[in-house]
Amino acid sequence: MRIRRLVSLAAMASALVLLSAAPAHAADTAPPTAPGTPIASDLTETSVVLNWAPATDDVGVDHYELFRQHTDYIQRVATPTAPTATVTGLLRGSVNTFYVIAFDAAGNRSTPSGALTVTTLPGDLEPPGPIFGLAASEITGTSVRLTWQGPAWDVAALFRIYRSQGSGPLIPVASTTAHTIVVTGLSPATTYGFAVAALDAAGNQSPLMPQPPLAVTTTDVGTPTCTVAYRVTSQWDGAFNADVRITNTGPAALTGWTLGWTYPGTQQISQVWNGSHTQTGAAVAVTNLAYNASIAAGGGSQSFGFQATWSGANPAPTAFTLNGVPCLTV
Repeated sequence: MRIRRLVSLAAMASALVLLSAAPAHAADTAPPTAPGTPIASDLTETSVVLNWAPATDDVGVDHYELFRQHTDYIQRVATPTAPTATVTGLLRGSVNTFYVIAFDAAGNRSTPSGALTVTTLPGDLEPPGPIFGLAASEITGTSVRLTWQGPAWDVAALFRIYRSQGSGPLIPVASTTAHTIVVTGLSPATTYGFAVAALDAAGNQSPLMPQPPLAVTTTDVGTPTCTVAYRVTSQWDGAFNADVRITNTGPAALTGWTLGWTYPGTQQISQVWNGSHTQTGAAVAVTNLAYNASIAAGGGSQSFGFQATWSGANPAPTAFTLNGVPCLTV
């Protein structure tokens, strides 16, 4: 009995010696091999697809980090788990250098791959021609209509309007795809400078024209630049005919007009000649047709007539606006 116990104790001691002598599992300190040099494909003005030969590791590659150098700036642009990445947001015609580093799950990093230099496509770098014929019309105390032609060559996707005041710089204030725009938010009796630039679909901008900028002086709000003569030419029970004459007394010609007024009674317009109308309740707006859109400056005029219904009384309107600006009633 004693001999068996001694043997068992000896066996246990031997096992403990063996266990204490066994080495612990070693930490992963081996880095992955360097990835292959990137290869570019699907190159555009602002993007490129990069692929590279994968790195190897004794345990396994966890991910890659793709770096971009542009001028003296280095930026990490992607962290893919596969050996490929699409880089976007590059500048047109820019020179970019790319390299890759592989990482394993323990954080060991490889040496960098070889470097690849890529120049993005230049794209359209030619701006359109300048605009020409910039003119102002419909000048009020707070707004002006600008009209122009062009560009002199190429096609414009957008026009950008610039404005200056006094000796200040030209600043962008509006944009449009049309060849005309009404600039609002101006101050009465103030001189502004205006110029317009054409932009193509790639964003290239033409020089600002005209130079010097077109000078425009807004009117004094207290001085109406139009008069309106409203006359009932015939009237019978429940209906009447009327003629309206608009006279432009301002310094600028009108290239389109809308006359507005509000009836004090129950009048409802049923038919208009030399114009088109809308009426909401007592509020009326009559707009030009294609053949009578222009009203010359300094006394030019246009007329229209209409037929309407009434009941009770047929008082004439007392206030008119032309393109939103009050007129004198004569």
